Amino acid sequence: MGQRVSRAKKAAGSECVYNSHPSTPLQTTANTPNPRTLDDSIAEVDGEGREEREKGVRKKRKFWRKKRKFWRSLFCFHFSHSRGKGEKVKQSENQEQEAEAGPSRSTDDAISLENITCTVEDCDHQEELPNSSPNVLASSEDQELLQPRVQDSTVILSEGEIESPQTEQQDNDIGTIIEDICSKYDIGDKLGEGGFGAVYAGVRVMDDLPVALKFARKTEAMEYINITDHPKPVPLEIGLTVLANKGPSTPHIIKLLDWQDLPNHYIMVLQRPSPCVNLFDFLQSCGGVFNEEIACHVMRQVVEAANSCCSRGVFHRDVKEENILVNMETLDVTLIDFGCGDLLYETAYHTFSGTKQYCPPEYFETSKYYGRPATVFSLGVLLYSMVCGYFPDHSDQDKLKDWQWYLPSLTKECSHLINACLHPDPEKRIHLDRLLLHDWFKVIP
Repeated sequence: MGQRVSRAKKAAGSECVYNSHPSTPLQTTANTPNPRTLDDSIAEVDGEGREEREKGVRKKRKFWRKKRKFWRSLFCFHFSHSRGKGEKVKQSENQEQEAEAGPSRSTDDAISLENITCTVEDCDHQEELPNSSPNVLASSEDQELLQPRVQDSTVILSEGEIESPQTEQQDNDIGTIIEDICSKYDIGDKLGEGGFGAVYAGVRVMDDLPVALKFARKTEAMEYINITDHPKPVPLEIGLTVLANKGPSTPHIIKLLDWQDLPNHYIMVLQRPSPCVNLFDFLQSCGGVFNEEIACHVMRQVVEAANSCCSRGVFHRDVKEENILVNMETLDVTLIDFGCGDLLYETAYHTFSGTKQYCPPEYFETSKYYGRPATVFSLGVLLYSMVCGYFPDHSDQDKLKDWQWYLPSLTKECSHLINACLHPDPEKRIHLDRLLLHDWFKVIP
């Protein structure tokens, strides 16, 4: 089991990289020939080498175009997504003058991450620039787009969000991240985003393995943990994902393939089952409700994943439909996203991190809860939503407390299991390690 440490104890400016395959450094802008110079030289050359040189020029243009677009998208995310809901940004006088002088540049800065995501398909369809287009790297404007620019603005942060000021070191981190990702992975569409990160589909260059790349920003309050076989403390989410996969392989927990820890960011390269969707979207495609046979098949795998996490000292704390991937061909289930998790303690937790609908009732009554009973409650909410199509509410509390909750449309075994998972008294809830022994898993094929 890992030991948690605060960020203050971690050496400033340290960098930890644990990669399966070392990356090859990319060629820098200073060493890249000017495409206009190459075009001029090609025009003067006659003979067999003309076609190869033209192909080389197109290849260099395509590479820099892809890199520039992705750099801009990540840089936009780095500054735009740090702002919480309802925060205000005060633009400086320099920015106003910039907007008046060049409208097109202001538009570029304001483009959202959703609109400028660089996909492999987009880059493949742009083989050669039109003759009227400016050179890819010749103009000073395009060269500036490759350089991260710090916005001179005052940000009012959302309540509870702590963020360090933007520094030159952070800009350098962005460049390092992009060098690593561009050299080892082809980045595709954005799969999702949250308050502190974004996830992209990708393919590992060396073997075309489908992966998901998660880019996450650090905050001053972010925690680290010590884990076995790693010399330095690692970000909590990385450590929990590693711990959850310790020991015998568990097919229902997402696997961490590669990661990098930087002073202000970290990257996680994760397994990407394909084809798959999250359970919420899959449930909606089925009309919002599963029959008990499908619900039982999904539930059995999620319980196994949650039980494995707890047995390895990991408290996921956010088991919900959006954090469960379903393979649409095999109905295999994978539990993802340990961003709200913590180490599993036998003592009580006094702060809740996760989704409100899955929060155990004892936390609202006593301001504390325990890991395993809270996990059982979240599994009960999950089962309830799958077979009923909505979440439980306060009107169910009295029936659940008296063991009288049931629905005529469900088998009595299913109703009893829901009651056993959602009982308001955590001491009367079914134990996590006995969930799969319930009669419902025996009578449903």
